[in-house]
Amino acid sequence: MRHRFLTYGARFAALALGLLLAELILRVAGVAYPTWTRPTQGLREWGVPHAEGWAVNETRVYVRLNGEGIHDVDHAIEKQSDAFRIVVVGDSYAAAFEVEREQAFWSVMERELKRCTPLANRSVEVINVSNRGFGTIEELLALRRFGFKYQPDYVVLAFLTGNDFRNNSKALKTSKRPYFYRDGDTLRLDESYAESASFVRWTGWQGDLWYGLVGHSRFLQAIRHVRRQIKTILEARNVKAAVEGGQLGLDDEIYLETLEPAWQSAWQSTEDVIRLMRDEVRSSGSEFLLMTLSNGVQVDPDRAKRSAYASRIGATDLFLPDRRMAEFAEREGISSLMLAPALRRWAEENDTCVHGFEGPSWCQGHWNADGHRIAGQELARTLCGLIKDG
Repeated sequence: MRHRFLTYGARFAALALGLLLAELILRVAGVAYPTWTRPTQGLREWGVPHAEGWAVNETRVYVRLNGEGIHDVDHAIEKQSDAFRIVVVGDSYAAAFEVEREQAFWSVMERELKRCTPLANRSVEVINVSNRGFGTIEELLALRRFGFKYQPDYVVLAFLTGNDFRNNSKALKTSKRPYFYRDGDTLRLDESYAESASFVRWTGWQGDLWYGLVGHSRFLQAIRHVRRQIKTILEARNVKAAVEGGQLGLDDEIYLETLEPAWQSAWQSTEDVIRLMRDEVRSSGSEFLLMTLSNGVQVDPDRAKRSAYASRIGATDLFLPDRRMAEFAEREGISSLMLAPALRRWAEENDTCVHGFEGPSWCQGHWNADGHRIAGQELARTLCGLIKDG
């Protein structure tokens, strides 16, 4: 019995030593692949405070989240008397895991606005409140929880036509997330997704334990990263190929003049939630700006590629969804900015892509540093004009 005990003890000690050695090697090598988000009551999911490590997808960037789980620096809640604050809410474009924090469009905007004459005697502070995978509904919920407490002078909604309509529609998006539905003239929030046993479990002590372990163990992070990569490769084999020139995960239907009933409903739901966001922003004493982003195909510098894609899907104007959103904003008295034309113009003039990175995703995917820079400059120019005119 004693011999067996010693044998098991030696094996356990060897295993523990091996794991400890692996952990040490990974730390010395700077390998860190944290869990960036976790299930969160009231938001579906949210960033893990102070998570940091390598964000690997289209490119490889070392990302640090702040104390609220956002790709940004920490901000004091108390607002200084001379401060001009802007809160940005959005999805993965605004979360900006593909570029350094200083390159993100909201950082560019902050620097540019310091040259805005109407703000010459004020300190400009831009606060990012964004999360990857969010739709407009979740962005409103995040604004309520994190954004309004900063007493912003402006709230900017970064809207992606490529998939935000789908994300706001229960009929088109089958994933478990919050939705608004109409009850007469009232919008009511459906959070039934949060009633599932698995969601409750992962937001409770079991989730605290697991995410705590992963957050402190580089070995567990590496194992999870490898598993995710393998899963992604296997899933890609079963995914229906995008229309040539388009992009997986983004919708071709948004460019069509005539919309199917499900898409008409998605547009209506989106308009409803943006209208609600505008009302809440104004009630808080802030101004509101709706900014439409760009999809890779809209701003590809190759005109022939754009035309071929439009022909394949039966579209006549790849800026159509952006124009429709601008028309909606004008009807509702909402200030708006359509970024796609400026991004396309720069891409054509410089014969380079503002989306994607060297490799298979070139000209697709998220903005690269050039895309963020142009977007930040355009946004700063628009806001400076609005402040001057106001």
